[in-house]
Amino acid sequence: MTDETDLHLHSDCSDGVLPPSQLVTLLAQAGIKRFALTDHDTTAGLAEAATAARLHGLTAISGIELSATWRGRTIHVIGLNIDPCAPLLVTCIQHLQLLRQQRIQEITHRLDRLGAPGQAVQMQLNTLHVPTRTHVARALFELGAVTSIASAFDRWLGDGKPAYVAAEWPDLAHIVTRIVSAGGTAVIAHPLRYRLSAGQRRQMLAEFKTSGGTGLEIVSGNLAPHQIETSLGLALRTGLDGSVGSDCHDPSIPWHRLGRLAKLPTSATPIWRQWS
Repeated sequence: MTDETDLHLHSDCSDGVLPPSQLVTLLAQAGIKRFALTDHDTTAGLAEAATAARLHGLTAISGIELSATWRGRTIHVIGLNIDPCAPLLVTCIQHLQLLRQQRIQEITHRLDRLGAPGQAVQMQLNTLHVPTRTHVARALFELGAVTSIASAFDRWLGDGKPAYVAAEWPDLAHIVTRIVSAGGTAVIAHPLRYRLSAGQRRQMLAEFKTSGGTGLEIVSGNLAPHQIETSLGLALRTGLDGSVGSDCHDPSIPWHRLGRLAKLPTSATPIWRQWS
């Protein structure tokens, strides 16, 4: 049985493929009743998503996914029920977007030195406020430099590859406080995806909670049942509420199909109880 809630979604305002209104239409068709658009480091799509939600009778939660660093590793923090106009959050978003633009410029410079069409990629991305490596990979594919988006990461863009540029995001505590300052609820996205030992993951979550974080994405994407149990255990041990989110960027991808999420385990406290 699936849940009627999806609190982790992306539109073409960041690295998703659909405009917010089209994404919301698909959510309605899939039986989703409550959702959050959580684009990377931008709130640009929230107004459009909210308008579409009203047309379809859905509940839209204002959201964002912010990039943070913990001990040299990138961690993604979802902000839910935020005020997108909160001054400290706005300043934080502007800083993150600048960091993204600088990172992509360095990536495209490296691609040029490697004989790839870096300058052509940069020209395609110049209008984006939130350029990502996924955008670079798509551009490389469209320019015929690679045979697939995945091969762009395998050859050039993945960790440790020739055009990889490490991100230097603000620290985790800083990002959490910015979400809280906007009246929002901070949630660690896809906690099992980070390259951390079990002990490091527990320590990261403890510091996240101390900073004001209150949620953990227990159900995410195409997690297997045993992985959901592992995430549930993390939430229960650390006293964090549970969230659910597909992390959908492209609904045509089988593991991102909307409306297919498992239900939040009954032993978890739903994150939406804080503001529903």
